[in-house]
Amino acid sequence: MLHPVLDDAIDSLLTIWRHYDDVTRRDADHATRARARQQLDLLRIRVHRLRRSLHPEPRELEDVSFSTHCPTLGAPVFLRRGDLLDSGSSVCPCGAIVGMEDG
Repeated sequence: MLHPVLDDAIDSLLTIWRHYDDVTRRDADHATRARARQQLDLLRIRVHRLRRSLHPEPRELEDVSFSTHCPTLGAPVFLRRGDLLDSGSSVCPCGAIVGMEDG
């Protein structure tokens, strides 16, 4: 079973994907297609990040720097080197800044 936040993000991604498909089939103007593509890309990145942080595959666990419990998501999250900030803290998929001492 997927985390409800990830499930909602996937639903949103599918909705935006259909919208983008409709926009490109209608041969909409360049600006409209660009906005639709940007929305699609942002949601695709969000879904990917949530999935890797909440439900990582075994091979993805090798990249995990540390894990912590996210009170916003109410679940453990797995954070990677790519989530690290210059300060040594990390960005949780919920958007909160967490330090290794939080984990």
